[in-house]
Amino acid sequence: MSTGQSSFLNRATYPWVLFAFIAFVVLDEGSAKEIYVSVDGHAQADGRLKAPYGSIPAAVEAVRALRQSGNAEPITIVLREGRHQLDETLVLGREHGGRARTAAAVVPQYGVGETTRPAHLTFAAFPGERPVVSGGVPITRWTQPDSPPAGLPDKAAGKVWVADMPDGLERFHCLFDRQGRLRRARDSGFAVTSPGDQRTLHFPAGALKRWENLDDVEIQVRPFRPWVINMLPLASVDEASGVAKTRVSATYEMSVLPGWVHNPSGCNVWVENVLEALDEPGEWVVNTATRKIYLWPSDPAPDGSPHGILAPSTSELIRVEGRIDYDGPIDVPVRGIAFSGLTFTHADRLAWTSDETRLGWGMQHDWDMFDKPSAMLRFRGAEECSVTSCRFLDSGGSGLRMDLHAQRNRVEDCEFAHLGEAGILLAGYGPGTKDVNHHNQIVNNHIHHFSEITWHAPGIWAWQSGHNLISHNEMHHSGYAAVLITTRVNPYSNRGGLNGEGARTIRQAEITPATHETRTGYENWQQREKYIHSRHNLLEYNDISHAVQLLSDGNGIYVSGAGTGNIVRYNFVHDNQAHSLPAAIRCDDDQHDTLIYGNVLYKNRGFSAGIASKGINDVINNFIVAPAAAPRWGYLSFEWVPVTGSKVQRNIIVSHRDGGSALAARPRASDRPGTAGPKLEQIDMDANLYFHPTDSHWMDEHLSRMRSIGKEKLSLVGDPLFTNEEAGDFSFQPGSPALELGIEPLDVSKMGRR
Repeated sequence: MSTGQSSFLNRATYPWVLFAFIAFVVLDEGSAKEIYVSVDGHAQADGRLKAPYGSIPAAVEAVRALRQSGNAEPITIVLREGRHQLDETLVLGREHGGRARTAAAVVPQYGVGETTRPAHLTFAAFPGERPVVSGGVPITRWTQPDSPPAGLPDKAAGKVWVADMPDGLERFHCLFDRQGRLRRARDSGFAVTSPGDQRTLHFPAGALKRWENLDDVEIQVRPFRPWVINMLPLASVDEASGVAKTRVSATYEMSVLPGWVHNPSGCNVWVENVLEALDEPGEWVVNTATRKIYLWPSDPAPDGSPHGILAPSTSELIRVEGRIDYDGPIDVPVRGIAFSGLTFTHADRLAWTSDETRLGWGMQHDWDMFDKPSAMLRFRGAEECSVTSCRFLDSGGSGLRMDLHAQRNRVEDCEFAHLGEAGILLAGYGPGTKDVNHHNQIVNNHIHHFSEITWHAPGIWAWQSGHNLISHNEMHHSGYAAVLITTRVNPYSNRGGLNGEGARTIRQAEITPATHETRTGYENWQQREKYIHSRHNLLEYNDISHAVQLLSDGNGIYVSGAGTGNIVRYNFVHDNQAHSLPAAIRCDDDQHDTLIYGNVLYKNRGFSAGIASKGINDVINNFIVAPAAAPRWGYLSFEWVPVTGSKVQRNIIVSHRDGGSALAARPRASDRPGTAGPKLEQIDMDANLYFHPTDSHWMDEHLSRMRSIGKEKLSLVGDPLFTNEEAGDFSFQPGSPALELGIEPLDVSKMGRR
């Protein structure tokens, strides 16, 4: 095998997710149910073990022929060791999967339930081997220029190599070597000099230039709001006036960040893909006008040249797609396609190229784009499909998406790591009556070091998707939130017109006109909730840490603008210590009827180190322990809107040594005195346990006030006497006041991956 054909991602620092059950059928050379693929192929390939096909598309074409000849039995495409290159998206349709729904299957409240029928078509690793599905095209014939290119820093002279762009590739935004995704050259950044708008940027002298290949230059910008970052192509630069225009609109105006935002560099704009910034090993630049690639190799061959370098051919490697009736009520999905034991890697980031494809199509703050090919593996109209024991590594975009119609699909025992964007995204149709993205299962996955390019991308996101089981996953090291359950689109409001946030996703023909268009208030939310399908999700037994490493105003778990019945229980949320983190768990704007139960919140920092609720939600039997700092608001914070009917019961709050409020009711900053807002008196509050390590009178004032109106009558102050909190054992020693209150002990060893 040549280096370009077989280069395998060798990342020893990431543990391989062991898989014992590679395929659903016995891999027997004599059986017609297995079709083999090798990167070497065979001159007389027929799919047998001794005469394998040389590519995945060739094997898929063989499956098509078998189906057309009448073969309706399950088939497994078995991939051998090596890098299986895809030069374009491989689309698997209804002709490849089964067509009949599983008979007599009882769909549970959450997830997929029992599955007994084998997949109709399986892509599986050969036992003991680790095949890689790659979108990378080899880049070869590297040379060193006779003289340094114009603009190249002195320190890079003599160290940068040049190669031609591969034929057939017009533009790409990522580059890879054998170790993973390389860094595109990026400058040290600057702060905007004055407020601009969504396409106007004011920059300091010398920060931007009118480069000859301006079409290739992008700026990564943190606009005015702290919870988003955008990668925008430049349209023009006026060096004299210090004003630049972008070809695509930012999510918000490009202005100065608020002072409270975590921003240690002091910058909110960085320039990428210019030679002036190519000053470190592992960095690269591409010029599509001259079709030249410049690279300072970090893993060179013995002669110093780059080797094993790959450019992505597509942002989407494989798409499983049924027949989508977008404007109508009924889709016809693909069924029964499975992936097991494979590694997916080397896909591109899906760049923003025009306002026509971006404005109005963003999902909450443009954290992702609606129905777009931004993930390596994408299901779009699929049922009863599965992804088990796979890896999604080193890519510019996301790992996996389930778009529009997606039901009873499973993602289990997989690893998602070093992704430019999200881990897993479930995204149904926009607000309306069509509700067909539900009952999927995301279980026992390791999702880490994601959002490395698009910092706001989450680990797992259920948008307009309900009745999903999201359980026993481990998520850590993210730029922003780990888990999102949201819709956050008001189907009655057209604020901003069709270009407003998420406006084009709304299925206006299915919406009944409303008399109220405000986005706050429980009664108004109830009117709209029938169009909001991110409801009845069960998020349980997950381990979440080191969230919000790069942006601000993010949380470990975030629920906002979603429907009824979401449950967040038995999660271990720990070591999230961003200085501008609102809370470890947060129910934000327009969120009601959420149960937050039995979570252990340990060593977190935040405005609310524990839980924040902006609506009528129940907070029961949660432990807030060893906070990293006293909160600015409260360990439990109720925000902006009335919370009448919320429950706060049987929780344990152990204060930081500096104290702080155990519970806070925070009005909107712009509200006038007397405006309706949250009040602790509105909450059904009792049987809670409070403890300050040095101040036994910490809760005197609160308890006196609440007891005067008949609340907190059973609540106590005292040491909970955990058995061993540092070891994660939050059961109680004899004599603990928690036992008197009927508080359920919690054991974090049951949380996280199994």
